[in-house]
This record gives sequence, C-alpha cells and structure tokens, in this order.
Amino acid sequence: MSLFDDHFAAKNAASARAWAMDEEKKKRDKREPLPPKMGVCDKCHREALVRPYRSRQADKMDGATSFGTVTRLLCEECAPKSRRERDAEVPQLSNKQVKNLMRSAKKGLL
Repeated sequence: MSLFDDHFAAKNAASARAWAMDEEKKKRDKREPLPPKMGVCDKCHREALVRPYRSRQADKMDGATSFGTVTRLLCEECAPKSRRERDAEVPQLSNKQVKNLMRSAKKGLL
C-alpha cells in the first residue's frame, strides 16, 4: 500500500511545483505598454508617435462573415480612450444651460 501512497505523494508534489511555475510565469508576462515609435497613424494618416492597438474587425464577403483581431498603429489623438479618461472629461455648461437647469430644478421642488 505504501507504493501507491508514494506515487500519489510524488504526483501531488509535481502538480504543486507546476502550479507554482505557472504563477511565476503569469507574473512575468504582465508587460508594460510598448514605448511609442515614429510612424504613420492608420486612422488619420499623419506621421507621429504611434503605438500598436488591437481591435476587432468583421468582414463580409459572398454572404459569409468572418471575425478577426487586427493590430493598428494609432497616434495619441486617435487612440481609444480608457473608460477612466472618458469619465474624467466633464462637459462645460454655458450660462444659458446653467439657468435652464436651475429653472427646471426649481420647478421640480415646488
């Protein structure tokens, strides 16, 4: 019976080592974004500092649709903004818009 116990203990130890190596590999794989390089933007066609961005693309030919991922070089202006950046941009209201908001709030309270 001890032969089987040793076998399973060795198997469990090997499995634990494999999991530990995978965790180290995952930690190493978290890369920082590539530094920008000079090139032509695929969207605005200007020469500027560009970075590669991955985007989804769907093509339809002869009634069949294919989906894929494409890497495009985009400049800072054309690059997709993160949700945090979009939420940080607060639109500025004109005086007329502020007056209308105040008037509607006042009507709602009365």
